[in-house]
Amino acid sequence: MPPVLPSSRSGFRPCLVLLACLGLPFSACRKAPGGPCDTRASLYGQYPFPVGVALRTNKLYPGSPYQELAAGQFNSVTPEYEFKPDALHPAPAAYEWAAADALADFCRQHNQRLHGHTLIWHQALPRWITEFAGSQAEWDALLKDHIQTVCRHFRGQVSSWDVVNEAFEADGTLRSTIWLRHLGSGYLEKAFRYAHEADPDALLFYNDYDLESNPVKRRAVLSWLQAMRQRGVPVHGLGLQLHISIRHPENSQLTEAVQAARQTGLRLHFSEVDVAINPLNQAVEPTPELLQRQADKLRFLVGLYQQLPRAQQHGITFWGVADPDSWIRSYFHRADYPLLFDDNYQPKPAYCTLVRP
Repeated sequence: MPPVLPSSRSGFRPCLVLLACLGLPFSACRKAPGGPCDTRASLYGQYPFPVGVALRTNKLYPGSPYQELAAGQFNSVTPEYEFKPDALHPAPAAYEWAAADALADFCRQHNQRLHGHTLIWHQALPRWITEFAGSQAEWDALLKDHIQTVCRHFRGQVSSWDVVNEAFEADGTLRSTIWLRHLGSGYLEKAFRYAHEADPDALLFYNDYDLESNPVKRRAVLSWLQAMRQRGVPVHGLGLQLHISIRHPENSQLTEAVQAARQTGLRLHFSEVDVAINPLNQAVEPTPELLQRQADKLRFLVGLYQQLPRAQQHGITFWGVADPDSWIRSYFHRADYPLLFDDNYQPKPAYCTLVRP
């Protein structure tokens, strides 16, 4: 087991308000003028479990609001892109570590846990993998080489991994990925075993979406996890992504999903949390009413997580620092405001309700 990080850190910069209009550095002030609350207290310091964020190294400019919030508010980091296969493994015999190493360095400098995302996925693959024409044995060797090279490179730096990401369809069947087509369903077990061989100390997770709102998919995933554990496969945790909205799912659905996942005894990671306020892609503004609904939804979600046994709490990770960093805007081509900080990196009610639980 890797060491558990303390729930507080020293040396972070608590002054997190953008005052570029006054010609002052970002860290020169202590309070968000006109905002609903200030950011002097770190978010992670309010909870006994890690509170994380997905980061991109190309946005971590020293003194920027993005960097200041990333360093001061969170004690766990998930790479949003840098650890995916097309970023790390662009050619058969070539690995590019610079961006990923920079993120690992950032975590080390700020005493933050690093959660690796992701070793195996059906997206974000380099062209040489999608066009690979090898035999089943050669595909197996490719899978093993990629997983073990990456895990060994980050051994001692990454404490946990999303080993396989999004392997199930909505109907509960295995997704017809390039891995399934060339290796069969056994690729999932192999992925976990290969990762464990390369880094026996790392915690290994399966990660997926819609488990909170699709009971068919959830039952299939939980059944598979149970079977893997019975076979002695080193699966230690489940990541529930929880890209949710103020409209969906219902709180009762969230409760049902978390209770079902709790029964596995696995560590649970709320791994990619955001709460959209415009899921229907309408012409909306982030009004106080909508932002309060967002805060209420998030308060309920975090409250559910606090009810879990401490041994099962791997942490809650938000999928981005502030609204302009959200994947939702570019992926769905819509205006939305799903994160804890607004377009000016000011705290929103969602942040305030969590920093004053």
